[in-house]
Amino acid sequence: MSSPRTYIVRLVIQRVEEGSPPRPIYRLVAYPAPPGMSLKPVKFSSREKLVEHLRAALPGFDHTRLGTALNTQIVFAEDVELNNAQLVGLGLAH
Repeated sequence: MSSPRTYIVRLVIQRVEEGSPPRPIYRLVAYPAPPGMSLKPVKFSSREKLVEHLRAALPGFDHTRLGTALNTQIVFAEDVELNNAQLVGLGLAH
């Protein structure tokens, strides 16, 4: 059995304020999309939910690598190697 195909994508996590009154949410995006696949941004209502998804899709992910933004900021940006199952697990692909 062969290993799943992997892709190098740039994961970016932004902490943004949304709603009225404003509340922080975390938006996860990845690019570029692997050939034949489209990726979509995913929103998480809390840092805890984001970390839960990251740990499930990326075993061993160290949540301390996430910055502690106070305003709309990028809290994480890094090139990572992911397979289809991980992209789906993060909610970025179907």
